[in-house]
Amino acid sequence: MPTLAEKADPRKAAIIVVDVQNDFCHEDGSSAKNARGPGEGLQRAMISTLNHLIDEGRRYGLPVVFIQTTHSPETDSEVWSERRHEREHYTCLDGTWGAEFYGVVPTPGDVIVNKHRYSAFTGTNLDELLKSRDIGSVIVTGVVTGVCVESTAREAFWRDYYAIIASDCCGASSRAAHEEALERMERSFATLATAEEIISSWSHKTARVEEITV
Repeated sequence: MPTLAEKADPRKAAIIVVDVQNDFCHEDGSSAKNARGPGEGLQRAMISTLNHLIDEGRRYGLPVVFIQTTHSPETDSEVWSERRHEREHYTCLDGTWGAEFYGVVPTPGDVIVNKHRYSAFTGTNLDELLKSRDIGSVIVTGVVTGVCVESTAREAFWRDYYAIIASDCCGASSRAAHEEALERMERSFATLATAEEIISSWSHKTARVEEITV
């Protein structure tokens, strides 16, 4: 059975940053407004740790892929819209403040993938992008733990990638929901590790900076 160090090997792993955007993370974002409160703030509390993981990943040459959800009347089907009809505030409307990144900043060497559904693989070129770089493992981070993070990791597993969840680089509206999602993923299809455990697994590698182009 492959170890964490083997799965997270910088030569074959990529960091996926899912939906770290104002509407999902900011206290004034649509998620907080629709829930009528900011929740426990786990989405905001993990930003520093997430940025540390991203910075170290770049140092070791891992591709960093930022997933950005956007929605519009052109992308939202009747089925998709029906589930959200009772929510007062539109989430991640294309071109608005709510769709912008929160607390993370892609650099010129990173990749941004736009999605319109929960999984970052659905209707995007993420799979092709990873395969073209001979990536076999994805380190999944972001929000919300039990929705878009879990959907992305689950589909990664279906597509025969090793899915590693950076457990302290994910967030949800409550600690209970976050922990339940982590337990569900670990039980069925993912490896859980903290950011420091992942970074430590790279320590025997030579740090390098490699620009990723699309």
